[in-house]
Amino acid sequence: MLAVPFAAPAFAETALKTIPAEYQGEWSSVPEACGNRESGERFVISDTSISYFEEGDSVVEVTRIDPNSIHLVVDYEDYDWIERLYRTLILSDDRQTLSFYYGDGPENVSRRCPQGDSHGE
Repeated sequence: MLAVPFAAPAFAETALKTIPAEYQGEWSSVPEACGNRESGERFVISDTSISYFEEGDSVVEVTRIDPNSIHLVVDYEDYDWIERLYRTLILSDDRQTLSFYYGDGPENVSRRCPQGDSHGE
């Protein structure tokens, strides 16, 4: 009989209908951009979309990868076109830092913006 080392159970990926609440809100890589709707350094996540300055993602599919990570399939809309793209969002344990991986480009690390900003949404 072979001894099998104990292995933690694997996290089962789960399809979700919307972006979970812990990811929602205003985020920015530059604190001064919080509340500034025209800043290219901030974005707002809702249950079904991600809004950037003059562009946005409409969520098509959400998959929970693990307790702190989700994978998104989105329709990215800019001025002239819509393109299907992939995003991965990873929350820190304290839910205040978000690593945002564009499936087609670089990582963006942002902090949750404070609530109640007079310029916010």
